[in-house]
Amino acid sequence: VAVDCSLLAAYFHWREEAVEYFGSWITILVSVVSIGIALVSTLASDGSKIVVEKDWIVVIAGGDDDKLASMNSIFRTIDLVCHTVSPVIAGALFTYTNYVTAAIAIGAWNMFSVFIEYFLLVSIYKQFSGLAKKIVPQTGTPDASGGIRDKITGSYQGWVYYFSHKVRFAGLGLACLYMTVLGFDNITWAYSIMQCVSESVLGILVAVSALVGIVGSLAFPPLRKLLGAERTGMVGMGALVMSLSLCVVSVWLPGSPFDPWLVEHNDMTEVIEDGSGIIEEAEGIPEDSCSSRTVDITSVSVLLSGIILARFGLWVADLSVTQIMQENVEERKRGVIGGVQNSLNSGLDLLKFGLVLIMPNQHMFGILIVLSFSFICLGATSLTTYACKEGKVDCCRRSKSDYSQANTTEPQEVPV
Repeated sequence: VAVDCSLLAAYFHWREEAVEYFGSWITILVSVVSIGIALVSTLASDGSKIVVEKDWIVVIAGGDDDKLASMNSIFRTIDLVCHTVSPVIAGALFTYTNYVTAAIAIGAWNMFSVFIEYFLLVSIYKQFSGLAKKIVPQTGTPDASGGIRDKITGSYQGWVYYFSHKVRFAGLGLACLYMTVLGFDNITWAYSIMQCVSESVLGILVAVSALVGIVGSLAFPPLRKLLGAERTGMVGMGALVMSLSLCVVSVWLPGSPFDPWLVEHNDMTEVIEDGSGIIEEAEGIPEDSCSSRTVDITSVSVLLSGIILARFGLWVADLSVTQIMQENVEERKRGVIGGVQNSLNSGLDLLKFGLVLIMPNQHMFGILIVLSFSFICLGATSLTTYACKEGKVDCCRRSKSDYSQANTTEPQEVPV
């Protein structure tokens, strides 16, 4: 991140000189390199997250599933708070300073925070001796130091192992939640702006949705203690489906631009954010189309209300599946299962962006809403299937969790 910020700070500072000396292609080159570095950063971050949240936390909990649930809740709450505060700070930097100052500030913070993170990780590692006791498989796993063929084989075996493991339906249920436009990401943000919702209002709604998500993460431990992880996940999925039903209804409410048969001709040649270094060209676009007409915000209001309410069920379901995997995956396979799960999540997230590329216009957004809701329902069905297979649905009283030393030891090897 620090290298990426340094590159962008240098580009924005000497942009005019660079374009004059190298030509306009330097802008494309900087963009490509910046995205490449960001991808490496994301990959490293995901790897670290898998280790800490899928493996270390189980060892630290020491076999206490109640403690594990509380730690998962705390992790998620911290994550949500950071995801709420960081855009606010970044927005303030971009608003009240320039791109160079913002890039330097973000890069400097990452350089400073890496030392804090390293110190904390080392302290935790030394405090809990169980983290140093790693079970090394003797056979059946290709050598990590082998060639590309061994790595590909190991990756393939990891996918086969995932789909033969009993937690696969719970994991697939979680992965389905990533194929959705029903969240406060850049897609829904852009659609809301096109429906004349101001950025300041969207910022407030993002903060409210984060608070609802925090309530969901804090509610998880007592719900899990009362119902068990499997049935708590079903409750979360049920709340998620009911909340997002409002989004489906919004497609046909007054003010909705949904019209799949409309052929829209876009007269806009190219509109790029000011400050990017690319000339803006636009013809035939009203300067303020929202102020020049009466806007019915009924549809978008119901849509955003459903998204906000869904944060509660989303994080309850997310934490439930996370705990299910932590409790039921043996130690030496946690990294494998966690890696495959992360790949599935990213794959369905990529599918979402692919569908947006195919249907980019606002009058097609209703189709994306319906598809997203269908995948959410599919995820709920998958998690319910797992709960049924584990015999957790018809129980009148929560059975004691199987999270124990016996449950996290290696089961009979599955041929892969």
